[in-house]
Amino acid sequence: MKYSLIANQLMRRILLLLLLFSLVATSGAAFPFSKRKKKAQSTQTEKKSAYERALTEQLTESVRGSFVSFHKTDGRILMELPKQSLGRDMIIGVTISSVSNPKMGDLGFKNSNLVHVRFIEKDSSVVMQVVNTDLFVPKNQPSATLAARLNYDNLDFFSFPIKAHNDSTGAVLFDASSFILKENRFFPVIAKNVGSYTVNSSLKDNLTRVTKLKVFDENACVGMDRHYIISLSGKKGSPITNYPVTIGVNFTLALLPNDLMTPRLSDTRVGMFLMNKDVLKKDGSIDKATFVKRWRLVPKDTAAYFAGELCEPTKPIVYYVENTFPPLWKRAIKAGVLWWNKAFERIGFKNVMQVADFPANDPNFDPDNFKYSCIRYLPTDVENAMGPSWTDPRTGEVINATVLVYNDVVNTINNWRFVQTAQIDPRARGAQMPDSIIEETLEYIIAHEIGHTLGFMHNMAASAALPTDSLRSPAFTQKYGTTASIMDYARFNYVAQPTDHGVKLTPPRLGVYDYYAIEWAYKLFPGSKGFEDDAKQLRLLADKHEGDPFYRYGLQQTGTKYDPSAIEEDLGDDPVKSSTYGMDNLRMILKNLDHWIGDEDGDNRKAELYNEVLSQAMHYVRNVSVNVPGIYLYQTSEKSGLPRYKVVPKTKQKESVQWLLKQARTFATLGNDTIEKKLPFGANKPFKILARDVQSLAMMATSKLAISYYLDSTSYSPIEYMEDVYQDVFGKTIAGKENLSVADLSMQRLYVDLLQEGVSDMKQAPNVHNLQMPLTSVNSVITNMLRRNEAEKEHTECCYLADRQRSLDDDTHFLNFGNGYGEPEPLWGTTVNRTSEFQLEYAQKLLSLLETTIPRVSSPDLKAHYMLLEKRLKKYLK
Repeated sequence: MKYSLIANQLMRRILLLLLLFSLVATSGAAFPFSKRKKKAQSTQTEKKSAYERALTEQLTESVRGSFVSFHKTDGRILMELPKQSLGRDMIIGVTISSVSNPKMGDLGFKNSNLVHVRFIEKDSSVVMQVVNTDLFVPKNQPSATLAARLNYDNLDFFSFPIKAHNDSTGAVLFDASSFILKENRFFPVIAKNVGSYTVNSSLKDNLTRVTKLKVFDENACVGMDRHYIISLSGKKGSPITNYPVTIGVNFTLALLPNDLMTPRLSDTRVGMFLMNKDVLKKDGSIDKATFVKRWRLVPKDTAAYFAGELCEPTKPIVYYVENTFPPLWKRAIKAGVLWWNKAFERIGFKNVMQVADFPANDPNFDPDNFKYSCIRYLPTDVENAMGPSWTDPRTGEVINATVLVYNDVVNTINNWRFVQTAQIDPRARGAQMPDSIIEETLEYIIAHEIGHTLGFMHNMAASAALPTDSLRSPAFTQKYGTTASIMDYARFNYVAQPTDHGVKLTPPRLGVYDYYAIEWAYKLFPGSKGFEDDAKQLRLLADKHEGDPFYRYGLQQTGTKYDPSAIEEDLGDDPVKSSTYGMDNLRMILKNLDHWIGDEDGDNRKAELYNEVLSQAMHYVRNVSVNVPGIYLYQTSEKSGLPRYKVVPKTKQKESVQWLLKQARTFATLGNDTIEKKLPFGANKPFKILARDVQSLAMMATSKLAISYYLDSTSYSPIEYMEDVYQDVFGKTIAGKENLSVADLSMQRLYVDLLQEGVSDMKQAPNVHNLQMPLTSVNSVITNMLRRNEAEKEHTECCYLADRQRSLDDDTHFLNFGNGYGEPEPLWGTTVNRTSEFQLEYAQKLLSLLETTIPRVSSPDLKAHYMLLEKRLKKYLK
């Protein structure tokens, strides 16, 4: 019985096991299978490559290209370079795409200091090298390889750990966030200075946001918003602390061409943007030189080109115009670009400059694509336009350019044309200019900016090539306009008088110098084997025109202005005569301002134009003030026998002083009391306030004359100048007259103030080179009222090299070739400046005059005036 029970239990277990095995066999699903499945999944995960894991572990946004690929993942930027891109020459640049406060950055500004880099693989890292391009090795000189490696080595700038390799393509993947997303001193975004204030900024890394990733055939773009905290500090304290600013930044990475353009040696007689190089000579030595920046132009048919036929270039210079411009502006912009074709045709090229709208239905077009040069519309309240460009740091080849046109440039047009031409042009007598003036003026502005993108600097001497009185001639101005170059700041014909009918009021389409500059920069020469062969031909071209004022180049003076013939906003070769005509016209314009600008336009516009007249008048005064100690600076070769400098003739210097002294007494009378009563700031009497600045300019040239008199002892001496000023300011006092005007009293008080500046510190004579004597400060309301953008914010690179001869070969002595921009050596005047002792002499002389005059004065008011001057002089002399 017991045995039977055990046997039954055993049988039931056997049957149960058989049933379970049967279920496994029939259903194909049981617990052990799920374990095998997990094991299979684990095996599958292990087979994923490191490259795949890097791009799948987090949500990733990728843009891929044959040149480079970018991946945005988990707040990082991964960069992927294929084999063919490793070791290639590239450039990295930065553009400001947006800004929350325009004072902290110029919208559209391109960082001109491009960084030339290569990405190479070293051990387990990708290293970004900054390539040393200081040495230029002419073709077919392999002997330079060792010297370049030893003395001009590249700099390992950034190291990025490799995350993975793409096994299928051989590309290398690395995290570039530490470079792209962080602040870097090589790519400054925030301005270091705003006015007289120093800017301190800190980047809030945690708020940086990538806004776009774009990859094209030979370049790529990473866009981001960066958030900064800004503080301003200066002598007057810190007006802004912990101020938040957001700036949109575009990083561009672009391949450089494999085939190098033949560079062109600079010549100080032609104004072009430059780059410095150490050039390897045939004997293995190194020489210093500078190359110009220009586009590469190659004719489609070289034989036809050298046979004198017009040929198209293999690669024209094409500008794409943004579609957001108003139609009127677009017409003017396109016309301005094409102005330069006439100059290219003279040297055998046709259709070099081309212009087109942004393609509406072309998916391949993108303004962020580095291969497209664009003209962009910036809807900000900046009254300006500018034309930056990017160049190959190895040769100077321009590879991309942008023209930026700000919305309020039209305000500048309205203001310029009113204050400079309303006296003669009825079209300009309104609050806003008609379309015809807007269009023709915008053409000129665009053509000027295009000139910068072609490589040309400002030529501030061009307007001085035209005789002042010729600017009143219809025949002459119809041929030459207002200047010999549109690269000057010679705007509109303020010399033309109301009766000068038929006179051209605008700059030329292209000036004589502009045609010459295109020839020098872009003409090709048959049989040339390199830049040295070109230089021989270019030297002959420059020699042929040397001494001709229409072909003269005048460097823009950014510090002390020595040369009165190379300054901004002037016309003609005679500053006194031109400014006299200009002042006469301003009086006529102010007389009619109320009639031409009615009350229906509102007080603001009338006030703005009134201020523009005031600013223009001050331009005329400053133009003449530079003439007093003026030194003409010439870019000449030693071979020519022409001087490098020449002091303004003494008669012109004295004439300028007498003109300034006259303006010192009459400038206040330019103001229109009737109009000022209607204006919000009229009670300040702005012309009367700024009259004190005019008086200062008339009496403060002693120290500047020290250097011109040192250079030419037959010129106007500082002591002669001081005597002329003394006789003028105190002429009535010396003659015993008591009918002193308000201007007479003001000038005498200011004279004593200026004497005090020299006498109070006689131990240290000023340095003429650094002497930028400020104008007497005026009421802050008027200062703010007159503040404006008077200088274009343009890409103007400077290298302060001495103007010394450097030859590139023993048998080719190219004077002025490869010598930088032609800046003069610093004019150190400390040893020749005797201003303090002269001022002491005249302080004592004036004190003696006052001591003998005061007892004889009958007017109580005048006696009080003299007694105050006497007391102050005694205090100073003590």
